[in-house]
Formats: sequence, structure tokens, C-alpha cells
Amino acid sequence: MDGSVTWVVDVSVESTIGATGSLGSGVNVNSELDPKVGMIFHSEDQAYNFYNSYAKRKGFSVRKDHLSRRSDGRIRYRHYVCSNEGSRKEHPMSMTKKSRPIERTNCMARIEFKVNNDNLWIVNRFIDEHNHPLATPSNSHMLRSHRKKLPVQRSNFSRSGTDFGAKYTQNGIQAEADYGEDAGLLLKNQSNCLTTRRLKDLETGDTQFLLDFLRTKQSEDPSFFYAIQLDEKERLTNCFWADMQSIVDYTYFGDAISFDTTYHISGDDIPFAPFIGTNHHKQIVIFGAALLLDETLESFVWLFRTFLVAMSGRQPKTIITDNCAAISEAIATALPDTCHRLCLWNLLQSVSTHLPYLDINFQQEFENFIYDVGSEDDFHKEWDNLISSYGLANVSWFKDLYSVREKWGLVYLGNSFSATMMTRQWTEDMTNLFGNHFIRKLPLTKFIIQYLKSLIHLREKEILEDYDSTQSKPALFVDIPMLIEAAESYTRTIYVDFEHEYKSQLACLCEPVGVDGMRVTFRVYIPQKRCNGLVEFNPTETIVTCSCRKFESMGILCMHALKVLNNNNILSLPSKYILKRWTRFAKDGSVSSGQLATEGSGSQVSLTMRYSCVCRKALAVTLRSAVSKDALDVLEHGLDKIIAQMENVLHNATSS
Repeated sequence: MDGSVTWVVDVSVESTIGATGSLGSGVNVNSELDPKVGMIFHSEDQAYNFYNSYAKRKGFSVRKDHLSRRSDGRIRYRHYVCSNEGSRKEHPMSMTKKSRPIERTNCMARIEFKVNNDNLWIVNRFIDEHNHPLATPSNSHMLRSHRKKLPVQRSNFSRSGTDFGAKYTQNGIQAEADYGEDAGLLLKNQSNCLTTRRLKDLETGDTQFLLDFLRTKQSEDPSFFYAIQLDEKERLTNCFWADMQSIVDYTYFGDAISFDTTYHISGDDIPFAPFIGTNHHKQIVIFGAALLLDETLESFVWLFRTFLVAMSGRQPKTIITDNCAAISEAIATALPDTCHRLCLWNLLQSVSTHLPYLDINFQQEFENFIYDVGSEDDFHKEWDNLISSYGLANVSWFKDLYSVREKWGLVYLGNSFSATMMTRQWTEDMTNLFGNHFIRKLPLTKFIIQYLKSLIHLREKEILEDYDSTQSKPALFVDIPMLIEAAESYTRTIYVDFEHEYKSQLACLCEPVGVDGMRVTFRVYIPQKRCNGLVEFNPTETIVTCSCRKFESMGILCMHALKVLNNNNILSLPSKYILKRWTRFAKDGSVSSGQLATEGSGSQVSLTMRYSCVCRKALAVTLRSAVSKDALDVLEHGLDKIIAQMENVLHNATSS
């Protein structure tokens, strides 16, 4: 080899990846061995698996490339390249409805093997430089050449079936009394204990099962939060739980949440009430869950206050629920700074429940009315037409619904952020969540198992989409600065929505209708369509505000605002209109503490809340760093310094 060192890897395929090999010089190497020119392998599988294992550690995927054979058919040369090698070939005559993401970046990283007459595979060339982001260790299993079906993660309790180690008693009262000393956050004081008897009962053994489930989860994860409310007879009545991942997710995506009580478990119709949000990929994320044996005002107030305790006192901007007087009053009491809206998915479901005699035509017309009305005047006109057409003027359900129209009519919701929870897509997502993941009237034991599996499934979907958003970029409609910036910032899903708005603005007409100082007002519209918008534009500060309030309610600019920016030669996307929660970097940076609910800066309540918040922040940082040895080393070194500083502060405080 022209005087170069020859590296002979004389091991099996399996041990090449996971055990110690030997070099020609007698030096031992481990599985962290990097490719080098001159390395020798004894088979194609051995060579490929070695490079693929290296690629997984580094964070890229391998693709088979050039192959050259001798006249007798044996392999002479074989090249393996990074999967981002090359570029997409454009076909001008080929039109597709949906462009595939761009993954090829002309990356030159590769390994080239020369195979001699003895069938030894010798590394002839090795290039290690990449021109694209590499996958993190937590996402490397999603790379194409390493992709395998993720194993369903099971906690210790699932290995012994569905009993969590519970020993059921024939006497239900004895099981309910056996709380023990470690029953989590057991809220039993006079203000939090239910002053009446619970309205529903669990089946025999279910209470013990539920308590064992909560204890087991907390023993596995000390940051697991749960709380129990008792009734006047000291029986378990309501309970809430949230794991660490749910609490961390809330810090990033807890600006708008949905609280739903329509799903029931077991034959006794016990409501399962999850707190749900949407992440930066518009996917469903679960912030916590509750089982309610009592649905009174007192129980809902307890639940919302408990939810705030788990989330370090940070109130959401908006909460979306079904239409229930007790829930509405509880929100006003426990979440005074939160905007309350009614869930359109529940509203559409309720039509067939309350008015089963109405045909499917009304269902479709009612849905179109909800989502397509463009102004408040149109809302009143279309409502009157719909009611009169079907003779519903005297139906009390519709009268009650109209009286609270400001909680569900989209023309009234512009000043409250609801992410995507008031859209048709959210209606479909909720239907799929409960239709595909939960079977109604499941026994509690089976339901808990199904809930945990669903939680894992939802989180795996987010990991996959995180990977796809970092390892590929969308095919742009046209290469202009605004779309380039949007593609570099937004997740793939949100970019598609933004590009749709940008394309729509091309069909809009824009005309100035007024000037007030530095502000110019434009009317933006599409002829013969009900999608008008009045846009105020301040060119000095590049501030744009539209009457449709899409940015305020969903967090991306509407076609009306984009049309005004385009007409005024604003070709870049102002950073103030890129909401971090919709970007690929939504989870970057420190975990926000939120606005803590306190009773004076020096009170014990404030100190306790701060302590709870700091604990969760520390656990969240540890959770994020767990995928990288280097990150854990940095964290541990930093903690040592912080501990020394803290001890110094405590020493000085004690001395003074």
C-alpha cells in the first residue's frame, strides 16, 4: 500500500459493530473505530456494516453507490456514500400536486473500497466532511440505513400483565382506604376536599389498581406528578397525573390547550379528561390526564388548580372545552387570566346527539357556516338563513348556542391565540385520536395500558417529524428571500401552511383605502370570494395588522398581510412574525418558568412554587441532555460549579 499502514479488521459482522477487533500492528481497537485508508475487511457485509455503524454514530445515513465488476463477475470497486450525496434531478414536464422534501445536498462524504483477487475489501479512499446537519444520537435510529421499527417502550409494570403488582381485595372499601404514606400529592385539606359524596363509583379493585399505577410511575420517575381528591367519606373521587415529558412539553406548547370530558371509560361512564395541545408540527401532544368520578363545579376548580400546580403556576393563554356551565365557571375561578373558547369538534359532535332528526345536509351546511363565515355581519345573516331554512327558531339548544357565540364563532376569536385548535384539521385530528387510540367503555385496567401506548405513539411521531424537519428541506414554490427564510425557520408542516398563504396572495387585489399618520390601510380581496381583509401597514416599523386576525389567533401571517408586504417591496419575512413555537428550534433554549402564581414575593407559597419550578427546570435540562455523553459532561461540570456557589450563598446567609 505504498508504505501506508495496513489495518486488518479480522472479526465477524456482528463483532465489527459491537466488539473488539484487531489491527495488523497488534493494536486493539473498540467499536468507536473510525474508517482509515488501508483498512482491510473479509467480506462485503463486513465492510458495509462497519461503515454503516460508523455512520450511525456520526449521524448520517449510508447509500450504496458505484459498483464495478471484473470480467468474471466478481466485484472490483464498491463505493458507499452519504445519503445526501448528489442533487435532485428536476423534470420540467413532470408536475406533482405535492413536492417531496429535498434531502440531497451534494454531500461528498464517502468511503471507497477496492477488492483484490483474494476478495479482501481494502479502504481505498475516505472522505469525512459533510455539508449538512448531522442527526443527534436520539434521532440516529430514524436515518434510513439505520431505521428499524421502534420497540414499544414498556414500563416495569407491563411485564407482569396489567395489574401493576396490585393485589385486589374482595372488599372495595378496604382497597380504597389503603393509600399509604406515599400517595403522591393527596389534597385533603378543607378547601380541596370534596364536601359532598362522589357521583360515580369505580368497579371493585379499580381504585387499588389506579393507586398502584400512580405509585409505580412515580417510583420509576420521581418527577412524575399526580394528585388525588377525596370526597366527604375519604374515598378517591378525582385524580390527575402528568409525567415529566408532558410537563416539559407544556412549557413549550402550553399557550393554547384543550380540555375534553366527552370520552368515558368502563361501563359506569367515568370521564377520562385529557389536557391536550399541539406541538410545532401541528401534532397532538398530551399535557396530563384526569379521571373524574364527580363533575361538579367544585371538582373542576380543584382539577384546574391542580393542573396549575403541576405546571408551575403558568396559565395558558386559551383553553378550549365543551359547552358546560360548571367548566365555564371553574375556568373563571381557577384560570382568571385565560381566554375560554368552545371546542368546534365537540360542537359538531353535539348536533347529531341533541338533534338526531336533522339530516346530513344540515350537518354539512352547519360545518361550512362555522368555518367559512368571513365577517360578523355575514355571521348573523348566515345564522338566520340556516335557522329559518330548517325551522329551528324555537329549538332551545340552538338558542343557548347562539347566546354564547362569542366563545365559538371564528369571527369573534381573533384576539385569542388558539394555534390550530379551531380549524377543520384539528377536528379531524381529535376524531382520529379518540377513534384510533381509545375504544369507548374500556375497563380501567385495559384503558391505562392503552393510554400509555398512545402516549408513546404520539411522542414517536414527534421524534420522526423532528428528524425529517432537520434532515430535509421543503421544495420551494419559488426561490425568493421570504420563502427561503420561512423554509429555514419553520417546521415542514408549518412551512406548507405559510407557502399556501403566500400562493393565495398572488390571486389577491390590493387597494389603499385610508391614511392615518404613518399607517396606511389597504383593502385586500379576491374577486367573487368572501375572503376580504383590511390591512394596516406601518412602513417605518414594518408592522402589519389584518382584520382577519390570523396571525394573532394562529401565529402565521395571512395572505392579506403578505400581499401588502409584497406590494410595498418588503421581500424578507420580518422576524417578529416568525413565532418560535412553530419553528424547528421551538425546543431550543432554556425551559421557561412562565408566570408563577404567587401571593407576595416573600411568602412561603412563593418559595414553594419557586422550588417546584426549579426542580422541574433541572429535570427538564437533564432529560434533554440524556442523549449525549458530551452534553451530560457539560451539565455535570456546570452543576458542580453551581453547587459551590449555592453553598457559598447559604454559608453567608447563615453567618449574617
